[in-house]
Amino acid sequence: MKNKASLKIKASLKIKASLMGILLCVMFVVGCGKGNETGEKILRVGTNAEFPPFEYINNDGEVDGFDIAVMKAIGEEMGYNVEFQNMEFKSLIGSLKTGAVDAVIAGMTVTDERKESVDFTNTYYQATQHIVVRVDSDITTLEQLNGKKVAVQEGTTGDLLVTPEEDNEIITDSSTEVKRFKKGTDAIIELKNGSVDAVVVDANPAKQFVSANEGVLKSVEVEGITEEYAIAVSKGNEQVLNDINEGMQRIKENGVFDELVETYINGTEQSVRKHSDNPVMEFIYTLEFVFISTNGYKLLLQGLLATIGISLAAVLVGVVLGLIIALMKMTEVQKGKKTLFSRIATIYIDIIRGTPAIVQLLIMYMVVFQSKMGIVAAVLTFGINSAAYVAEIIRAGILAVDKGQMEGGRSLGFSYGETMRYIILPQAIKNILPALGNEFITLIKETAIVGYVAIQDLTKAADFIISRTYETFLPLIAIAIIYYCLVKLLTKGLNVFERRLRQSDIR
Repeated sequence: MKNKASLKIKASLKIKASLMGILLCVMFVVGCGKGNETGEKILRVGTNAEFPPFEYINNDGEVDGFDIAVMKAIGEEMGYNVEFQNMEFKSLIGSLKTGAVDAVIAGMTVTDERKESVDFTNTYYQATQHIVVRVDSDITTLEQLNGKKVAVQEGTTGDLLVTPEEDNEIITDSSTEVKRFKKGTDAIIELKNGSVDAVVVDANPAKQFVSANEGVLKSVEVEGITEEYAIAVSKGNEQVLNDINEGMQRIKENGVFDELVETYINGTEQSVRKHSDNPVMEFIYTLEFVFISTNGYKLLLQGLLATIGISLAAVLVGVVLGLIIALMKMTEVQKGKKTLFSRIATIYIDIIRGTPAIVQLLIMYMVVFQSKMGIVAAVLTFGINSAAYVAEIIRAGILAVDKGQMEGGRSLGFSYGETMRYIILPQAIKNILPALGNEFITLIKETAIVGYVAIQDLTKAADFIISRTYETFLPLIAIAIIYYCLVKLLTKGLNVFERRLRQSDIR
């Protein structure tokens, strides 16, 4: 009985530790999802920070640009606390329609098609289209793009202009290949690599791209095509529409709008980059430009903290939920037939393992959370996904324990649950630790997709650095090294833990 009491004390401590972990996770989720309680008016604004100088990520890792400054000025005039959500351009109108954001400002052109889905404010900027090409190219008109390879940002006016359609009177050659990218920067990089002949983009971003790639790229204006930018709001939201229009009118009358034009449109300068004919010094200057001059290291640090935080929280959710699912499935072993719990567990594992993690993440974020609380959505998604695999790992570990252990425990007076808790599970953990370690490592690497729900993790941080510097190799190598170091540290830690568990096996 003394041994039984000792085992119960140890198990009680483990249970308390697990409950404490669950409590911390719940506090984390509640803290992340806690809304504004001060009663102030909040205006949630969606944007796509891949369109300089209108919106971009600045050296401090924050969303910045002409559009951002305009919305902040409007919010100040109208008493709104403006909160920005950075997301893919093609997701903006969808997020507006679902109520995830109250307005959208992203250098968005007013079109008849978009008017069917959203309401637009009064226009605030007139833009033209430019063709960006390499300096040795002779392309000067849209007509010359027929039969060529053209890169565009997905869903933009440039995309519409170069896509061969029945109503497109300029691009009529069906062999014209259009490569669509989520960011204008990616389209420019494709052009620099020689994979396309041209990029069609709005005038101001085109000038920014050419300025950042002086001597490599040039741009030419597409004559006869102009467009108007406006702020989009959801259909029928007259209150927000009128407030934004009134705020815009005020900042135009008091001169703030013109000041912002001078600051962001006419006065934006690129970070100075040093060059050298010496290959070693050129590499050093490139490192400095990518990670120091543009504060790339800050973005990577922020991304690292996000990756670690999401991974740890998801691991906790995955282990706790995985253990529950495993025990539910084990009821069929105890009863000798399938039970309701085992059927539920089987269906859960089958669905989760049969669908991609990215699809689960998008469903959790866009459908369940309505494009809100991205971190909470990510933690739950990866935790729920990991739980399906952890459950099967735990179940296999339990089944690997000799059935005589269960019989011995029952003969000592333990119930089935007590035998499982005090005798079977401790032995099973030793057997499954390597497999659990592999699952945790996989989970850390899977978090690289959280950028799809506007979370700045390591991969998204590298994406921002590439957008600012047009350097792809160094940022990607940097995050590869960071991920490798994380995995190595986790592997070392698991090895130490496993050796300590095995010490009791040594006689």
